[in-house]
Amino acid sequence: MNRFIDLFRHLTNYRLNLAVNVVCNVLNAFLSLFTFLSVVPFLRILFQSKDAVPSPIDLDASSKVEQWSAYFDAFVLDMGPTRALSYICVGIVCITILKNAVGYLALYSLATIRTGVSRDLRNSLYSKVLRLPMSWFTKSRKGDVISRMTNDLMEVEFSVIGTIEILFKSPISIFVSLGTLFYLSWELTLFSMLFLPVSGFIISRIAKSLKHAAKRGKEELGGLISIMEETLGGMMVIKAFHAEVKFERKFMQSNDRFFELMRRLYKREYLSSPVSETVSLGVMATLLWFGGRLVLQGDSGLTGDWFIGYLVVFSQIIPPARSISDGWFRIQKGSASLERLEEILSADEMTDAGMNLSHALNQAIRFEGVHFSYGDQEVLRGIDLTIKKGETVALVGPSGSGKTTLVHLLARFYDVNQGQITWDGIPIESFELVSFRSQMGMVTQEARLFNASVAENITLGDSEVSSPSIEELKQVAEAANALEFIEKMQDGWSSSVGDGGNKLSGGQRQRLSIARALHKDPPVLLLDEATSALDTESEHAVQQAINRLMKGRTTLVVAHRLSTIRHADRIVVLDQGAIVEEGNHEELMEMNGIYNRLVSMQDLK
Repeated sequence: MNRFIDLFRHLTNYRLNLAVNVVCNVLNAFLSLFTFLSVVPFLRILFQSKDAVPSPIDLDASSKVEQWSAYFDAFVLDMGPTRALSYICVGIVCITILKNAVGYLALYSLATIRTGVSRDLRNSLYSKVLRLPMSWFTKSRKGDVISRMTNDLMEVEFSVIGTIEILFKSPISIFVSLGTLFYLSWELTLFSMLFLPVSGFIISRIAKSLKHAAKRGKEELGGLISIMEETLGGMMVIKAFHAEVKFERKFMQSNDRFFELMRRLYKREYLSSPVSETVSLGVMATLLWFGGRLVLQGDSGLTGDWFIGYLVVFSQIIPPARSISDGWFRIQKGSASLERLEEILSADEMTDAGMNLSHALNQAIRFEGVHFSYGDQEVLRGIDLTIKKGETVALVGPSGSGKTTLVHLLARFYDVNQGQITWDGIPIESFELVSFRSQMGMVTQEARLFNASVAENITLGDSEVSSPSIEELKQVAEAANALEFIEKMQDGWSSSVGDGGNKLSGGQRQRLSIARALHKDPPVLLLDEATSALDTESEHAVQQAINRLMKGRTTLVVAHRLSTIRHADRIVVLDQGAIVEEGNHEELMEMNGIYNRLVSMQDLK
């Protein structure tokens, strides 16, 4: 029931469309009723004898059905059977046209609601994902997140249709039809209603088990998409290590589990239709027997032609009743998907309430007793480090010593578990995130470019109103040693770099990321192994660009290639999450410790 309310909550933004849908459904129900009851005048005219002239029945008859029959017979007597039949046919055509026009408006308003709810949810999910901390992404599978934002969202869209069917369409048709049936014969209608709870009970029992199966199926689909995403992203490695069979087996096992879960799900879902149809036809057969006896006995005032009309109207209760059961099934499936979407929407975000950081660094950045863990694994243990304004500090040490983690903590991709990081004496958690990160530029080992033009990748953080001129772009590209290859590209600044920058070499991608950092012009620079993945020629060009980028800025550098940081103001050596050595290149070499050993391993002169 709570999920039903949650689904309804998403409809509130479309109250006007919902009102139009309800009004159109009411009109459609009454117009449909007139169309179905048109069978009665046909029967009264066609089953008169050829030579007989219809004679009026007593207009003072006590039965309402008899009174309507009297009015119609008087109309036929006045117009003649042939002319009356023509009028009825024209009337049916007009009502049918009007009914379909109203039905179209109802469906059109429904289209706005269902696609609008999907759009709103998709926007909310994407905005939420952008605001989630990096710790959330380390725990989540990318393929599962994609599955939630596509397949689960589609199920919620279908659930919106189910909700509207249950609340605003099918019940209206059922109530209009039931009111007419009571009007025609209350005895027969009360008798038929005894059978309706049976169908509802059976369908609800089937639907109860549907939600759990749907949720498990969605989770397995997320795993399946994760495997596909991993395969496409690591195809070169898979082929190089001839792991095709292993990945094929892994995918097939997950696909088989998904197949079994979905088969079980559809087995339950498809059971609702034959069950409801069997029960409905059983009720119809019983009505034929019971109603036929009432007509033959002649005590109820129900004539044969009106009994046929009664059966036609009653038969029209079955489709909306089945729509309610189908809608309930869609809601059960959609509620499982909605739960998975809510897990994203309700995930904790980083605290982003604080002061606007509008000034550059004046004094220093300080790490004060910083501890940090990824889950149960402690990565940093009591880090105390000061980075003064304008100073270049390099972080070195064995893999897994916590170098990159320090950079990520300073950028507030994660929050510290213990201790604090301060900016001019103020804890960085006190600053609003966007203004804080605007003070920093980052160049990482993997130059992440986006499937857009060269210019759009360089001006990534710019607003629409602050687009730079080509001259400004040329300046930063030249400083990044990127101008030469950009101007050689077919469309120049408008050239697409491809998915992830796959149209460029590694060195070209890295120089574009440096141009992006130069364009941002930040006072603090974070460099995370920016040249470690490059060949010697590319490294030389990139290092020249980095040297220009570092000039006049406060810089924190993570480096494996020690030749790139030997001239840093200070080198900090980490090991197992703690600072073990600190000084410049010459001082550390004299200590004959970890740094000296790392230099010797790289044969650095």
